[in-house]
Amino acid sequence: MGLSGSGKSFVARILHEEFGFEWIRSDAIRKELAGVYERIKVGFGEGIYSEDWTKRVYEEMINRAKVLKDAGRHVVIDATFLKKWQRDMVKEQLGDVLFLMTVADEEEIKKRLSQREDISDADWNIYLRQKEVFEPPEDITTINTQKDREEIKAELRKVLQRYGLEDSPKPY
Repeated sequence: MGLSGSGKSFVARILHEEFGFEWIRSDAIRKELAGVYERIKVGFGEGIYSEDWTKRVYEEMINRAKVLKDAGRHVVIDATFLKKWQRDMVKEQLGDVLFLMTVADEEEIKKRLSQREDISDADWNIYLRQKEVFEPPEDITTINTQKDREEIKAELRKVLQRYGLEDSPKPY
């Protein structure tokens, strides 16, 4: 979890590639459900980013995660989880979950968002609006994504060991 540009997908990719987690990405699911596959420009909380759409996206992510979890897989859900209701929804549906919050300095986030060329529609203005409405969780493990990949991988390994998840089955 974390604000746009904080490095969520970078961490999710490491969990997927290095630790065998199945990767569910909110940006991809949102676009898939909407039948849109290019970047779009809408205002914060509008169109496919409205609260109703967000609820639909989170429900779909949870449904997909349940199937994978029931099959014995470890899953990383790559989404902002800005609101407490979103985190509660995941906990209620999936049971025991671990939230990791990605963080980076604002200058780094601004740079990342200006250079972004992926499926995400978030830009600096969206980041600023997210920051206004973010409901921070208490007692959360944070991952600073301004470190290099190997440092983050080592940090993730320690967190996974602490929670008994280091022996994740490989996806292939």
